[in-house]
Amino acid sequence: MLSTKDQYIIPNILPANEALLMNEVYLVVLYATRIPPHLAISVNGKLFTLTVKGATVDGELGALLKLIRQRNIDSIFIKLSVPAVFTTDQLRNEIKKYTLAYPRVDIGIATCLSPIKDFCEEIYSTEMQKVNYVFDLLPKLYERNVITSCYQLNLDRYLTGSSFYLSRYNMNDIYEGIRSASSIVA
Repeated sequence: MLSTKDQYIIPNILPANEALLMNEVYLVVLYATRIPPHLAISVNGKLFTLTVKGATVDGELGALLKLIRQRNIDSIFIKLSVPAVFTTDQLRNEIKKYTLAYPRVDIGIATCLSPIKDFCEEIYSTEMQKVNYVFDLLPKLYERNVITSCYQLNLDRYLTGSSFYLSRYNMNDIYEGIRSASSIVA
């Protein structure tokens, strides 16, 4: 897909239909305008993510959508295809396994992208060796025709046409985000 030195362009983003988001598989980008954003996977309305508090598996997407509405959280939902050899229940078990493989998000241990990378490598046969950020992952998923559509909530004012310019960041930005989140939890 398109990109610039400082930004990665996510094209063709449509307004989200929350009922639609309760089905299928989505890569969820929360706080999309922040550096760094937070990432999760949703499978048929169940949420999987890794935070400084640990793993969340089989969380309720409905509760997250309510929070997104209440707090006006800028969010992107990137719909991923379901490979013919898997059912959504099998995909839910796979992302659960990869999410639980990490104790928590922490410097030198894992980021919220870690279980998602493992999941995408296994399910979509996507090479993850050089993937450290969501803007590294997305082009690989587009190349494999895994991304079928993109939706957004609370991003209207940040869109250029129907495209969103995701700011690039580095590992120090992630570590700073982890430090900030850890100090809030402590």
